[in-house]
Amino acid sequence: MTSKSTSSAQRTTGRRIRGLDADQRANQRRDLLLDSALELFARDGYANTSIESLCQAAYVGNKAFYEHFSTKEACYLELLQRNTHSLMRTVGAAIEQVSDSEEQATRHLLEVFAHALLDDPRIAAVTFGQAGGISPTIERQRRANRREAAALVLNFWRRYDTSPVDRRRETLAIAVIGGLFDLVSDTLDRTDHAPTPAETDTLIIDLTDFTLITRAGIRERANR
Repeated sequence: MTSKSTSSAQRTTGRRIRGLDADQRANQRRDLLLDSALELFARDGYANTSIESLCQAAYVGNKAFYEHFSTKEACYLELLQRNTHSLMRTVGAAIEQVSDSEEQATRHLLEVFAHALLDDPRIAAVTFGQAGGISPTIERQRRANRREAAALVLNFWRRYDTSPVDRRRETLAIAVIGGLFDLVSDTLDRTDHAPTPAETDTLIIDLTDFTLITRAGIRERANR
């Protein structure tokens, strides 16, 4: 019984190369391709990056690319999701450690948000600078990501609100996310280099002011 199970497992995973089985090697190639996509899309732009150049940068063959992605668009979509999910995990973890002061907590969260994007300029360039206008599929995913990010905003607001979440607050949370993303995009558009520490600090102040002013407006309207 044990012999048959071992034989079956060996057929499934194949032989090990450098300590990795077939599935692990495939995952490694996928990660290499996504890492190369991050570098080349940020440096050369989506339109100027070919599948061949992605494969060359990742040191894999074209066949390996098509084992994971049907098109360049599919590769970009996977990279967008990897960046977005990493960002939301970082901000989501910060939400669990916020202070009792909403103003201080808001600044802290937006500081985490800004640094998660701008400490590696490639992430901001690909996630914000490249995403617009690639295709309707990418645009739909961007909007879905905004709704997911808005859910984080609502989760944060619940810590400081007593009234239940309604459709209007959900809509306003999406609008806040859109405003935050536009402020980041505007910062990137105004510079031809990675934002300096001073520019990042200014962005954090702008993000915080925008969010707190919007929150004050929401509260005022709710109390009418």
